[in-house]
Amino acid sequence: MMRARRIGIALGLFSLAAAAWPFVAVSHADDADPAVGFRRGIGVSNAMAWARIEPGAAQKFAFPPFSDPWNTLTLEELRALRRAGFDFVRFAVDPGPFLQFQGMARDALDRILMDRVNLILESGLSIIVTVFPSDMHPDYTAQALTAGSGTPLFQDYLRLIERTARLLDTFHSNKVALELMNEPPAQPGVWQPMLEAAYGAARRRSTSLVLVLEGGEEASAAALMAMRTGPFARDPAVLFSFHYYDPYQFTHQGAPWNDARYLADIPYPALARPLQDSLDATAAAIARTDLTEPQKSAAYRDAQTRLESYRRSGFDGNAIAMRFAQIADWAHAQGVPPERVMLGEFGARKPEFRLPGARAAERAQWLHDVSGAAEAHGFGWAVWTYRGVGGFALARNETSTDIEPGIAEALGLSFRPQRKAAGAR
Repeated sequence: MMRARRIGIALGLFSLAAAAWPFVAVSHADDADPAVGFRRGIGVSNAMAWARIEPGAAQKFAFPPFSDPWNTLTLEELRALRRAGFDFVRFAVDPGPFLQFQGMARDALDRILMDRVNLILESGLSIIVTVFPSDMHPDYTAQALTAGSGTPLFQDYLRLIERTARLLDTFHSNKVALELMNEPPAQPGVWQPMLEAAYGAARRRSTSLVLVLEGGEEASAAALMAMRTGPFARDPAVLFSFHYYDPYQFTHQGAPWNDARYLADIPYPALARPLQDSLDATAAAIARTDLTEPQKSAAYRDAQTRLESYRRSGFDGNAIAMRFAQIADWAHAQGVPPERVMLGEFGARKPEFRLPGARAAERAQWLHDVSGAAEAHGFGWAVWTYRGVGGFALARNETSTDIEPGIAEALGLSFRPQRKAAGAR
C-alpha cells in the first residue's frame, strides 16, 4: 500500500511535468551516412542501466527508476566527452522497468529516456540507445529474455523494441540509433530467428532508424561471423557489432564474475613481465579471500593453469590484428562495407581501481592496440565504460567525470580536465 502511494505521488509529479513540458523529440534531421556519427564512442552505463529494486520479496523496481544520485548525467560532462574527441555515446538502458511497469508509469519511462536522448544530442554527441538487460531482476535477465522466441517475455520484448523504435524515429536523425540487445547469450543459431524478429519489430515502426545488430554468444566476434546477414545486409541503416575482451586473463583479472576472478598483476603483452610476478600477486590475492585452505589451494592451481596458458599463447598486438583482419575478411565476403562494422564494446579492468605506472601503461597499450586495429579496418568503436562500477571505468576513479589522460592519449583522443559537473538533468 505504501509503495502504491509513492508511485501515485510520483505519477502526479510526472503529470505536472508533462503539462509544463510537452512530450516531443527535438528534431535533428540529417541525410548523412548512418555510420558517420558512430566512429569513436564511449559506453555510458551509470544513467539508465541496472535499475534499482525496492527492498522486499515483491521484486518491484523502484519508481521512478534511474533517479538516484549515481544516475546523474549532465550536459557539462557530455560536452567534455565531445571535446575529448568522442562522437557518440553507447547508452545502456535496462529494459526491466520498461517491461514491468504499465500505464502512466510506463509512459513516464518514455519521458525519462527521451529526455536523456535530447540531452546527449544537445551536447553534440550521437547516441546508440542499447537495450541492456541486467541481472538485477531474475525475470528480466538476458537469459530470460532469450529463452525462446515463443515465450510471452520475448513477445513483450518485441513490443518494447517496436515502441522504442517509434519513439526514436521521431528525432528524424542518423545521429540516433537503437541497439536491439546487448550481448544476447543464446548460441548463434538460436539467436538468429530472435534477431530477425527483433529487426522486423523495429522496422515495423521505422524504416530509416539506424539499428545495431549483434550476434549471439554474448556478441562474440565468432557469433557475428556466424550471423546470416541476408535479412539485413541490404539495409543501409544497419550496423553490425561485436565485442572484444581478449585475452580474458588480462582484461578481466580480478573480476568476481569471471574465470579470472583470482588472477592479479597480469601483464600485456603476455611476455611483458616474468610469470612469477603474476603468480606471486595471484597467491597473495587468494590468501586475502575467505576461502577455506583446500579451496585456496584449488583456486591457486586453477589460476596457475590459466596463467601458464596465457604465457604460452604469447598474446600481443599481432594476435589482436589477426582477429580483426578475420572480421574484415568476413565483412568483405558478406558485402558489408567496413564502416558498417562496429567494435561495440571493449575494455580492460583497472585492478582494485589502482594501477602503478608500468601496469597502467599496459592497460593503455591494450586499449591503443584494440582501438587501432578497429580503425585500421574502418570499424567504428565504443570503449567500455565512462564511469560506474566493475573496474572498467575510464574516468580517474569510480566517481570522477575526468577521463584519465593516459587512456585518452592511448585512444587517440585529447585530454582536457573539466570542471566539476553541475546542473544534473
